[in-house]
Amino acid sequence: MTCDKGEKRANPLRGKGLFPRVCLYLVGLFIAALGVVFAINSGLGISPISSFPFVLSLIFDVYVGVFIALQLSAFVLLQWIILRREFQWIHLCQLLSSILFGFFVDLARVIIGDLSIPSYFGQLLMLAISIVLLSAGIFLYMSPRISPTSSEGLILVMAQKSPKLPFHRGKILLDCAIVSLALLCSILFLGGFYGIREGTVLSAIFIGKLIPYMRKALTPMLRALGIAPMES
Repeated sequence: MTCDKGEKRANPLRGKGLFPRVCLYLVGLFIAALGVVFAINSGLGISPISSFPFVLSLIFDVYVGVFIALQLSAFVLLQWIILRREFQWIHLCQLLSSILFGFFVDLARVIIGDLSIPSYFGQLLMLAISIVLLSAGIFLYMSPRISPTSSEGLILVMAQKSPKLPFHRGKILLDCAIVSLALLCSILFLGGFYGIREGTVLSAIFIGKLIPYMRKALTPMLRALGIAPMES
């Protein structure tokens, strides 16, 4: 995923097929939210980007979706601080997607409840389902090119301002920062490691690696809807 400096972005809310694109975007967000909940229920650790909100939800006994929405909103603020005058109103669409994603995570928790599979193998299966859902969700909500989530938007802004920092390295940097905050708060306020286990590492490794396979599997459906798939 790249962002060319000189390239003028088209308005993502214009053009043909807006309704199916918006629907696909919402479906993708919800599928990714389901993936977050399956990771939580697996008990093997949540994905890096959601680890800090999860720890905060344990500390304050508040729905995790609230803190996910707050974290994603904070990423929009960071984009404004970095871009200053280059910050455009279209970036504020990420605030809406942040709130929606947080709401979808809490909705998914209500739907799935405390569903879990006994045994370590069952936990691994839940984690595998989580990784597949997150990969599919990311592919689906990125394909309509409506608005990236603010975490991806922040990485794109970092890459735009620092050409020597490609997207994948920016993602690693952001993931490491979020996990470090989660570890610190978990130790200070909970007295141990919560939400960060082997599943956190496995999610960081495999979510991105599965996206090309999701592209291959889901592209026929997108073309039937008249939507060009996200580039690999």
